[in-house]
Amino acid sequence: MQVSKLKAGFKCSEILKGISFHLAQNDKVGLVGPNGSGKSTLLKVLAGELPIDSGIIKAENQTIAYLKQEIPHDFDNYSIIDYIKQQTGIGELEIKLSELENDLNSDNMTEYEEVLDKFLLLDGYSFESNLQSVINGLRLNKDLNSKISALSGGEKIKVLLSVMLLSNGDILLLDEPTNNLDIEAIEWLEKYLQSLQKSIIVVSHDETFLNNIVNKIFEMPDGKIREYNLGYDEYLKQKTLEYEQDRLKYINALQERKKLKDRLQKAKGWTNKGISTKAHNDNDKLANNYAKERTRSSEVSKLTKALEELDIPVFQERKKINFFLDLDNEKGNKNIYVDNLICGFEGFQTVPIRLNIDFRTKISINGSNGSGKTTFIKTLLGMIKPISGSIVIGSDIKIGYISQDTIVNDKNVSVYDFIISGIDGIDQSLIFTLLNNFGFNYDDRNRKYAELSPGERTRVNLTKMALHKINVLVLDEITNHLDKEALDLIYEVVKTYPGTIISISHNRKYNEILNADCSLDIATGTIEYLKDNTLKKK
Repeated sequence: MQVSKLKAGFKCSEILKGISFHLAQNDKVGLVGPNGSGKSTLLKVLAGELPIDSGIIKAENQTIAYLKQEIPHDFDNYSIIDYIKQQTGIGELEIKLSELENDLNSDNMTEYEEVLDKFLLLDGYSFESNLQSVINGLRLNKDLNSKISALSGGEKIKVLLSVMLLSNGDILLLDEPTNNLDIEAIEWLEKYLQSLQKSIIVVSHDETFLNNIVNKIFEMPDGKIREYNLGYDEYLKQKTLEYEQDRLKYINALQERKKLKDRLQKAKGWTNKGISTKAHNDNDKLANNYAKERTRSSEVSKLTKALEELDIPVFQERKKINFFLDLDNEKGNKNIYVDNLICGFEGFQTVPIRLNIDFRTKISINGSNGSGKTTFIKTLLGMIKPISGSIVIGSDIKIGYISQDTIVNDKNVSVYDFIISGIDGIDQSLIFTLLNNFGFNYDDRNRKYAELSPGERTRVNLTKMALHKINVLVLDEITNHLDKEALDLIYEVVKTYPGTIISISHNRKYNEILNADCSLDIATGTIEYLKDNTLKKK
């Protein structure tokens, strides 16, 4: 694929600003950049889902398979297998082959051969066995005749992934393929993509996934592309090196500006002093003073011009966001006791769960999709009534809950009002200090919370947690849809947070940094103690 001077956008907003790149056979590219930089837009344009304003896309004799983000409601009554066959084209080919075979003759033989070639290209005779293999790998534990309408959001994503992987495209475009996948499914997808002799462009905030898949990086900081012929880890090292080089250039430029200003001030002082000096009667002395003043005036002009022409490079210092909480003292009951808890709803329930969570412990809740992890969390928080068993929350516990869905019902609530809701008599200076601490300026207080990016909403939620002096953080897949800046913040939080953390995540780097004290397998109720700590079973 060859892309040249590609421009595209919405209404008056130009998102892709003259993008050019060459995608070679077997290139596996990680498309990276902050949220809103145009990554998803580029994939949609390449897939033909959005029009271009100008530029060229050449993909001669190459087919493109694109991972869509949702299944339209028009297909709700389709079964899984019928939908996949319809989307891959195999279903239509099966029908056409059957019609031609029932009336095969010399007049339709050419058409039959063309249809058969397309059918074979999709490995039609092995299609259902290939589909079953993909479904098993993605851990979609559903009968293939199940209706699309009966699937959860995560299960629908697996169906969409199956469509893309079975479409036999020469170029695969994947937008956040690991969202809603459990770790086993992610690892299977990694191996599957690694084995393909195809070109891939993938957008993902799962850094482990990128590191295991890609051999090239396309960076999109501002609607353009900068290429790095490096794996993801090597790319991060290169970016760190570039940052330090840019920082050094910036510091040197500032130092040079200060030197020029000091010299200019001194030169101006000499000139003023010279002008105020009384003239001498001696013509030689007068002429000598005049020559000196001309030299000094020339020096002022040169220094002034040098200052005007000095290029100060644009440089944004990375702000280290400190997550600090003024936690209450160690006194008081901040433990959580779970005894023979069974949670669920009609048609589903967990096994009995017994777990004591001491204050300052980090707990990882594990299990495949649909095993009940979020149900357990919501029961713990009192959002769902338990079927049986008991939960005792310490009287001095203040719980803060952040889920992957950070949308609010009130679309007009401001950042400021969202943060202070539930608290009276707050010192405003503390609010603005915390907002600044999490990367917001004073004017951001009036922005609408609902209009923030997922990463910005996560930072606002963390600001609120700090303000409310939360001592137990409950985090449910909060790394989904976050850009690298927001992810780095989350990593710092789980590494340094001084209270209790109860966490669900399929992000492997996140789990490594969390370094949990113990894990709970929600499907079996098994507790694994990962290191020496004060946790005790009841």
